[in-house]
Amino acid sequence: MFSVVLAAAVAFVVTVALGSTFIQFLQSRKFGQFVREEGPQTHLIKAGTPTMGGVVILTGLAAALLAVARFDSAPTYAMLLIVAVVAGIGLYDDWQKISKKRPEGLSARYKFALLTLAVVLADVLAIYYVGVTQTVLVPYFDLSFVLGPGIVGIALFSGFLLLVIAGTTNAVNLTDGLDGLAAGAGALALLSYTAIAFLERQYDVAIVCGAMVGAIIGFLWYNSHPADIFMGDTGSLAIGGVLAAAAVLTKTELLLPVIGGLFVVEALSVMIQVTVFKLTGKRVFKMAPIHHHFEFLGWEENKVVVRFWIAQAACSAFGFFLYYLFLYNSVG
Repeated sequence: MFSVVLAAAVAFVVTVALGSTFIQFLQSRKFGQFVREEGPQTHLIKAGTPTMGGVVILTGLAAALLAVARFDSAPTYAMLLIVAVVAGIGLYDDWQKISKKRPEGLSARYKFALLTLAVVLADVLAIYYVGVTQTVLVPYFDLSFVLGPGIVGIALFSGFLLLVIAGTTNAVNLTDGLDGLAAGAGALALLSYTAIAFLERQYDVAIVCGAMVGAIIGFLWYNSHPADIFMGDTGSLAIGGVLAAAAVLTKTELLLPVIGGLFVVEALSVMIQVTVFKLTGKRVFKMAPIHHHFEFLGWEENKVVVRFWIAQAACSAFGFFLYYLFLYNSVG
């Protein structure tokens, strides 16, 4: 427990200490956010706010792991591989937006191809070096499914991992539309996974999750409304990557939609909006993701963020309750 707390503390201090300098650096290079004109009009004043703040989060995470983590640990390497790849995709995407001076970055097809490559690498590492079984646990019904053996099993497990990693990273990315929303929600979800990993005696996973929580909270110092910096895809994909990796390594993949309930709702709102509009030409929400819908209803940004944090806290707590009720001492 001391190592987890220390990792969180180091990540927090480093992130807060470096945040101001990094913001000044981004401002001097004019690395600012481009805002969509069709969004809420109150967001237009955010144009030019420094982005790529995920670099600060990752720096805090790296400092904490260098101070605390064991680098002879396969789970640590597995998590860092996933985070490095998805954060790298996010960083390149942010750079494309900044260099081309437009809100669109990498195409969805290119992102998916890179994520698929990351999943294949993670799959090999998880199965052959970490010892992750190709088993999916169903916590609510005390069932389990083995996706194997052989090539077919590996292919099925890779597809399942792709769904978990790509789904989680994209859901967190969609949530990152209001000051502090994705950061606060991500920290709350990762708190549950820190506790789950600790109870499962997967201390290396708990350290990475705890360090990420500390780094995110440190980043919130600058990302709270009105934000001095945005995390960008670099940060949102990294947070999603840690969440997905923690779920896979603790064999709680099917609890992830509960623990990260807010992210699921945000992603579903986009899917529903797009599907219904294509079929009927009508919109279910005033704007998707759903946090913008509430802004168009007249809620102030801070009110949306805090209420969504409360909802995410409830999801995280309920997910942990389900873990303790159904899976504690059964995972692994």
